[in-house]
Amino acid sequence: MIRFGFGKEDITPVRGIPLCGYFEPRPNRGAYDRLAVKAALFEKDGSVFGIVSYDLCLMGKELILRFQEAVAQAGMKFADKLFFCATHTHTGPYASELFGGGCVNAEYIGSVVAKTVLAVKSAYANLAEAELLTGRSSCSNLAFNRRFWMKDGTVLTNPGKLNPDIVKPEGSIDPEIPLLAVRQDGQLRLLVANISNHTDTIGGDMVSADWPGRMEKEIQHVMGYDLPVIMLLACQGNINHFNVENDVDQTNYAEACRIGKGYAAAVLSQLYALKPVAPAELRAESVQFEAPAVQITDEEYAAAKAIVEKYGDVKAASADDLTSEGIAKGNAYVKCFFARRVMDCRDNPMKEKRIETMLALKFGKDLGIIGIPGEPFIEIQQAIKAASTYRLTMVGALAMGSIGYIGMPESYGRGGGYETRPSPTAPAHDLAPKVIAAANALLNK
Repeated sequence: MIRFGFGKEDITPVRGIPLCGYFEPRPNRGAYDRLAVKAALFEKDGSVFGIVSYDLCLMGKELILRFQEAVAQAGMKFADKLFFCATHTHTGPYASELFGGGCVNAEYIGSVVAKTVLAVKSAYANLAEAELLTGRSSCSNLAFNRRFWMKDGTVLTNPGKLNPDIVKPEGSIDPEIPLLAVRQDGQLRLLVANISNHTDTIGGDMVSADWPGRMEKEIQHVMGYDLPVIMLLACQGNINHFNVENDVDQTNYAEACRIGKGYAAAVLSQLYALKPVAPAELRAESVQFEAPAVQITDEEYAAAKAIVEKYGDVKAASADDLTSEGIAKGNAYVKCFFARRVMDCRDNPMKEKRIETMLALKFGKDLGIIGIPGEPFIEIQQAIKAASTYRLTMVGALAMGSIGYIGMPESYGRGGGYETRPSPTAPAHDLAPKVIAAANALLNK
């Protein structure tokens, strides 16, 4: 018999707390919609594990350890079996010092830790007999590979809409949406959808859960009650929502609503095709692996230093310069921003060996969920799924930590793709094959 419990707490920040996701902090002016931490626990024969999802951009290993310690101190002995993950909304507060220091609001993070404990406690207290269901849907028209081969032979991220110099995408997408649902007391009580797309559609300085929040609201509207939905972010390091074949503005709240409704439709279309599963056991297993930082060559350092010396303390000319769309324009601000990050790799190197964790949740042989502590390229997900022995496999990004983009080795050195540019925390260029091997060994043992 499987038992299930769910808990949820509001983690929407007060006005003024800066938002994470772009090059500069943006003090928020209010909220389009609310942010939440959601805890879904599963128990069988005394074994408890679960998913704890946050409407945040990302969370480092240090914060994950803080969550685990707080849950354990509250008397719950399964803290190390909780799959902590972020939805990666770019309109949520800082939970890590992304792009520089001093942006994390300590009081806010303290409240998130406290509310994590409350959500997990509530889920644990509500454990009751339930039925699991799995299935899959797909959506191929809302996500695009955002790295493109250009006519000059380089690869560029977000090259701009209707750019005549685009040749073709560097890679593909994964349209599959694996689904996990829980039926309890004759009604669906949870829906988990594993979706590969960036949660970066709004921009600006208003708080929002982005399209996953709108997807949940649309599903609830159609279902007629507040069915909890967890969007488990799949590998999306080189995937986003920009369609370069049209000139439609895709950076606004209306776009988040459109994408949320689109994914909701894809998920809802398969709800009645979900099949009950009765896993023989529940297991949570983890593995630690080393994730060395990228090393900078003398040539790279000299080139970066020359850029900084040329442009000095140049400021952003417009709000667009501060977002991912501004990168492709190659203006002085963007060049300086990345040049300083290259120099930082050498001037302020990572001093300690970086050890990260991957956690796998195993529902018998029916469903395997594996988390990667970064933003992996889609090819990593494809390789893990291809080797999986489970009937259904979910690959989670930004789970149990965040070490930045994890690109395929062949993607480095191809030019203007910002995911593969050096930074003080960026992993070594050969990490992806090691992540794939470690994930496969953990998931399939």
